[in-house]
Amino acid sequence: MAQPSVYRRLRTTAGALLPTDKRTQVGRWERALRARRATDLDALALHYGTDKSTAGHAYTPIYQRLLGARRRQVTSVLEIGVGGTSSWHGYETLAGGHSLRMWRDYFPNARIVGIDLHAKGVAAPRISFEQGDQADPNFLKHIADVYGPFDLVIDDGSHIGRHIRASFEVLWDAVTPGGFYVIEDLEVAYDPEWEGGPPGTPGTAVELLKELVDSTVARHGGSYKPPISAMHLHANIAFIKRAAPTD
Repeated sequence: MAQPSVYRRLRTTAGALLPTDKRTQVGRWERALRARRATDLDALALHYGTDKSTAGHAYTPIYQRLLGARRRQVTSVLEIGVGGTSSWHGYETLAGGHSLRMWRDYFPNARIVGIDLHAKGVAAPRISFEQGDQADPNFLKHIADVYGPFDLVIDDGSHIGRHIRASFEVLWDAVTPGGFYVIEDLEVAYDPEWEGGPPGTPGTAVELLKELVDSTVARHGGSYKPPISAMHLHANIAFIKRAAPTD
């Protein structure tokens, strides 16, 4: 949770009461902790309270394994689905936008873009927000034209299959060579409340992934261009990597 300004003032006042040498030592400890946290995605996720952390879906270790080595080379991230903000005793808190701030800290050279169907107050330094429907191709083309291409696209939006497919159809072309397109929370593909159903139910995110497997293996007849070089499927999350010249 973000620290309200009154909390920061109290913390600053308390620090001023320490002897100079102690303040210097505490400052070094804090800088070292921030530097360590910036390279540990799960620590950032826990700090900001996103459910991608090991306290929730446990996606962060997978993200770090696949993207950690190139985190300084990532320059643009798009996340579908943002959440919102709320207030705590009159102070704005991070009830939403958690993962946007996590990505900003983890990818120090990247612009982070969030989109959501509803207006959200989550814009911040290096974080941009646009309101729109993830199933609207014109809106998505606007996002790709203005902010793309993207090294990482994350679909954490409605989780409804037809919306996931609509987003992928437009945004896959906006992924950089070697970049990833990620679909989270795949378990709802089997839930009727999310327009899912038993294995084989048409239109779900899992059925889309099955099509992508065919497209990846049978490249000569693959329907998705640019081609896919790899797919990483984990419990409830899939990473789809766009082919690069070196693949």
